[in-house]
Amino acid sequence: MKVRNREAERRESDPFAELNQYRKAAAVFAPGGWIWASDERTNKYLAFARTIDAPEPVAAIEFRISASYHYELYINGAFANRGPVHGDPKWCHYDDLLVELGERVDRIDLFVVVHHSTGTHIHSLTPAPGGLICRVQAGSVVVGTDATWRGRILPMWSDAVSARNWALGYCEDYDARLEPAGWSEKRIGAPELESWRPAVEVENSDETWGAYQPRVTPLLIRRNVEPVTFSAFRAPGLGAGDVFGVSEYSDTEELVVVARDLAFDIDAINDLVPEANAFTLDLGKEYVGFYSIDLEAPRGTVVELSGAELLQPHASGRPWIFRKGGNYSLRYTSRGGRGRFTSFSWNGFRYLHVVLRSNVRRCRFHWIGAVERSAGLSACRRPEITDPDLRRIVAMCERTLAVAPQEHIVDCPTREQSPAFADGLIASAALLKGFCRPSYLLWHLEATLRAPLNEHGLFCGRYPSTAGYWLDFCLVAFRAQTYYERETGRYYKPRETLARWLAVMHWFERNSNDDGIVDFPFQECYRKGLRNFIDHPGLGMHNSPHPGIDRDGASCPLNTHFYAFLKILTSLAAAADEPAEAERLAGRAASLRGAIREWFFDGAVFHDARKEGRLSPFTSWQTNALAVLFDVAEENERRDVMRRMLDGYDRLCRCTPYGYYYFLQALRKADLHEEAIEIIKLEWGKMIKGGATTTWEGFEGDAKDSLCHVWATYPFLYLLENEGA
Repeated sequence: MKVRNREAERRESDPFAELNQYRKAAAVFAPGGWIWASDERTNKYLAFARTIDAPEPVAAIEFRISASYHYELYINGAFANRGPVHGDPKWCHYDDLLVELGERVDRIDLFVVVHHSTGTHIHSLTPAPGGLICRVQAGSVVVGTDATWRGRILPMWSDAVSARNWALGYCEDYDARLEPAGWSEKRIGAPELESWRPAVEVENSDETWGAYQPRVTPLLIRRNVEPVTFSAFRAPGLGAGDVFGVSEYSDTEELVVVARDLAFDIDAINDLVPEANAFTLDLGKEYVGFYSIDLEAPRGTVVELSGAELLQPHASGRPWIFRKGGNYSLRYTSRGGRGRFTSFSWNGFRYLHVVLRSNVRRCRFHWIGAVERSAGLSACRRPEITDPDLRRIVAMCERTLAVAPQEHIVDCPTREQSPAFADGLIASAALLKGFCRPSYLLWHLEATLRAPLNEHGLFCGRYPSTAGYWLDFCLVAFRAQTYYERETGRYYKPRETLARWLAVMHWFERNSNDDGIVDFPFQECYRKGLRNFIDHPGLGMHNSPHPGIDRDGASCPLNTHFYAFLKILTSLAAAADEPAEAERLAGRAASLRGAIREWFFDGAVFHDARKEGRLSPFTSWQTNALAVLFDVAEENERRDVMRRMLDGYDRLCRCTPYGYYYFLQALRKADLHEEAIEIIKLEWGKMIKGGATTTWEGFEGDAKDSLCHVWATYPFLYLLENEGA
């Protein structure tokens, strides 16, 4: 079976064309409508099935499908696709597929698994009711979702589970003894299907879902990943009582070493099973995907599966699973005999820890490993460099950019799995320039128009999400327009974008003082959820071996971001044929630049903040890099400012990998390219020395950091943009 993304193929002739949506479902899915099954569960897994009898054999079918929140589609028992691009029901994505069946058939069995949940926060979603909608065309036959479809609850996923963490929804506690007939084959016989309930048509669906958008980013593909090495242990404990406790229990329970660092071989594992019941498998690299086992075991055998990004220090090779309060474990109970299980939830992980809690001597593995999910990305351009250290760093960044993007760009595939605007800016630009994939940039640009504004007139730092209103993220998201303009010579939807950004601008204007400086009570706004991010240091969320950014009082870096925002807004107004608006914005930008210099520049460096007339004693790399990059510093000041930052490496607030997006560009602007190269080698070299295969969230790589984070990939793009420098 081959599945093709029809929208992506349509866009091949004009990959930078603006995205357009369909207002109502009927324009896309007729005669289909939204369907669901009534149930009071908070953690719902449902199956829907339908058989199509074609009047003559067909070799391919056209399939349009969406779901709230996630679906997995099987056709004639074979996995076809998972989707949609999840997020906001008011910008409802669907998959427009051409499915080549591999043979001509006149009977098509459709089987769709849909997951939906309530009662817990999922960082990458805007809450919406559950539902499934699709339109299928097989030759001359057209079928849509309606009451003729049959559906049922899938009881093997427990509803009595806790949330995985603050961002990822519920844990999985799966009991294969409750699987319905036909589940393994994903084909339901007619007698069994008759026992399923007719689907319920969702009322008033046009009030819930709208702006239907065909997927422009690549379809995700799956492949099995076999471990490279493994270690075996004896775990004498009984295991955690609740599935949420599995991660913490696994980190702290007694483990007796049976074998260490053996080459992976399934027979070698089975030979150790009588003595060992816990196995830590090393995939060799960080992957994004699902846990998977094929196990022959007595009925009722309990298996725990946990993913980990790193091993515990000084702990005999055991994985570090329970990090930053997150549960990356699930529990599987065998139905008896041989069964294959692949998790529905996904993670970023390098190590898979598997524990048999019962019937150990009668268990036999046929497969253990990961099922990778990826967009199948590969670089079309690479920086031409000979330095071996830089080559290793570039390869690490490239691999992160290849594995981390999913339906859209996620900040980290482990802990949050949500698209943050700051991360998306860096990654979408790199995927455009180095991977020749403009679709992620288009998604990012359209998202800046779709993200809802809150009562303050601001949008969330992540979209889709309503958690985390970072003030500077509202400003940096616009910078994606500069990459689009460089490629096309025009701005993306300039009139719509101008209107949106003028609305966002109002909050900053309302909170500006008589000098035009954005100046607001930091602590009061922080309590309201309006936060000045800039970079991690000083916020307490991550560890830093140096001082943090001073955010108390009027913030120099936030004002500098606002100044850069105004300059781009001026260009947008001109592009939208609004000369009076462009002139007004240009004047506001010029006055703000002068005020920033007067408020924060001491003649040598820019200070982080000013409060009650007093200049903060703190000065950070972030503050000064922004001033240089965005031309607040004069041309003859740039080099001295940036040299002072480099000279203060051991005493000033330095950048995280995210902050280096601005700092490295500022070094380039100050004609300090060689210094930029040395900084890349010094800082990212720490990751290489730490065994990283994907870039880390921070340079510490400790318990607070994600070890696969796209915002840390900027050296790849920086070196591409500076070839020949």
